[in-house]
Parts: sequence; structure tokens; C-alpha cells
Amino acid sequence: MNTHDDRSTAPAYPDATPVEQHLVIDRTDWVPGKHPDQHRRWDGQTAYRERYFRCIRCGAERSSKADFPPECDPEG
Repeated sequence: MNTHDDRSTAPAYPDATPVEQHLVIDRTDWVPGKHPDQHRRWDGQTAYRERYFRCIRCGAERSSKADFPPECDPEG
């Protein structure tokens, strides 16, 4: 018996960690432009890496896990 739904398009996140009601993943993206912190800029910089956390249930993004609100609202 096959219990796996091959039509599912939801990505799997084995490294997601619970934070209150949220299910959070660690993300890193390239951002165009110079870094906003002066001490992390250099001549000719055209992009920088930004690390943040994202809830895969409600889509909330925060720079720290501690900044997530206690409740997760997937509809909001």
C-alpha cells in the first residue's frame, strides 16, 4: 500500500525547528547593493548575504528566533 501522495507539491523541511507555534528554517539570500553596516562594506560590492529565519507555516520572517511572536497564524 502506497501512503505517499505523489501529487504533493509542499516542500519537505527536515531541518525545520519548532519555535513556540512556528516551524522555522534558517535562510540565507543574496541582497543586491552594499551592506547596510559600514564596517561590512568594501569597494566594488554589488551584493551581500543576509541570514534570517522563516516560518514555513505562516511565512513570518525574523532576524532572530527570539523575535517570533508566540502564536503562528497561517491565515494571516
